Amino acid sequence: MKLLKDLMLLEKRKRKKNNILNNNLENLIFDTIEILKIQYLADDRPWVVTYSGGKDSTCVLQLTLTMLQELHTEGKDIKHTYIVSSDTNVEMPIIDKYLKSKLNEITKFAEKSNLNISCHKLDPKIEESFWSLMIGKGYPAPTSTFRWCTERLKINPATDFLTNLVNKHQSIVMLLGVRSAESQARQASIEKRKLNQRGLSPHENIPDAFVFSPIKHWSNEDVWKYLSNTKELDTPLPWNDHSYMMSLYDKGSGEGDCNIALNPESPSCGKTRFGCWICTVVEKDRSMEGMLKNGEEWMAPLWKYRELLYEWRQPDSGKRDTRRRNGTLGPGPFLSSARKELLEKLLEVEKQVNDNSPYNENIELIKDSEIELIQQYWDNDGDSKKSAFRIAQKYARLMDESIETPLRTKLEKYEDKLNIDLFERIYEIEAYRKNIFTRYGVIKDIEKRVVDYYKGEYRETN
Repeated sequence: MKLLKDLMLLEKRKRKKNNILNNNLENLIFDTIEILKIQYLADDRPWVVTYSGGKDSTCVLQLTLTMLQELHTEGKDIKHTYIVSSDTNVEMPIIDKYLKSKLNEITKFAEKSNLNISCHKLDPKIEESFWSLMIGKGYPAPTSTFRWCTERLKINPATDFLTNLVNKHQSIVMLLGVRSAESQARQASIEKRKLNQRGLSPHENIPDAFVFSPIKHWSNEDVWKYLSNTKELDTPLPWNDHSYMMSLYDKGSGEGDCNIALNPESPSCGKTRFGCWICTVVEKDRSMEGMLKNGEEWMAPLWKYRELLYEWRQPDSGKRDTRRRNGTLGPGPFLSSARKELLEKLLEVEKQVNDNSPYNENIELIKDSEIELIQQYWDNDGDSKKSAFRIAQKYARLMDESIETPLRTKLEKYEDKLNIDLFERIYEIEAYRKNIFTRYGVIKDIEKRVVDYYKGEYRETN
């Protein structure tokens, strides 16, 4: 009962300060840390702090680290805290580098301070990665009505990780950096949550996972002032200040970071500050455009590639099949020829970025394992040339992979009697259409492919 009274009293004080005495930031920080302590000591459930690298999640993490150090000096930091970040593997390189460096700093700081903390970067499964699905299977670039990326790149990895933690510990508490002051929609969302006596709300999708939002009543000004005065804090932290993070906000446009999908109420990535560099959900990538205008011109090839995806995903672009995978009429996946072009252009962009990058380390836009899986998908679609490996080897990637195939070897024996090129293109149609319900579509496709070939209208892409 005393715990509940303490929480109610502190929560009441915090609301009052936010609404009336907003200039008294020192008391607001003190009250928030006290609430964190009460919640932490209330049970033995481990904490999961979601960290995206943006201002709000950084604020929550800094408050939590301060609280943990205070408890550590008293020997009361009795349970584990997981710091979790989502990595879609298609984040803007400058943001990706920043986040990874922060996670590395936090890990070293925790080890040096003997804090019971571990950092975890969550990646999508290789078969659900952006490039495996778009270039491998031909998924069109995402739209607001076909946003196939968010679930696969963010939600699924987060759900798997959290579910495993719940299975291990029976229950967990997640700390999120959501605030009522972000927007009216966010305020309404926070206010309609069902809270238990501790002020925790059940996670919408994961049983026995509970959500705690320690800065939900903080204003935007409170967050920035707190982070701007990090140097003046008495508590040691993994960072000296947040000047670099603030410079990233300055270089981009708008406000608000791309919240980690561990948050069930996070806004769509297409409407947030820092997102995936290939995001085609929005019409214009304002954050990338802002970066290019403010000294990061080396990322221009990324922007151009994203613009290409936006154009090619249109049904009338000529880059998409006129039939879906099941053979029915309608905008389908990217054509095989388009996917080959996309892979080659991506590797060319990777080369251009690395040639002009201010960083010493290599930036890898697509992994070797993704190219290997792409080749498997293309094999299933009738690619008899190992085209993905051939394209990769132009850029000194996967040099040990064989580009010979049994079918190609057999065909070369009859090269003087057989038009191998035309045969491979017809074979590709047969393999690609093997699961459709009617053969009518296959015959029409083959007829068109033959006619186009002899008219010279079919252009090979590699």
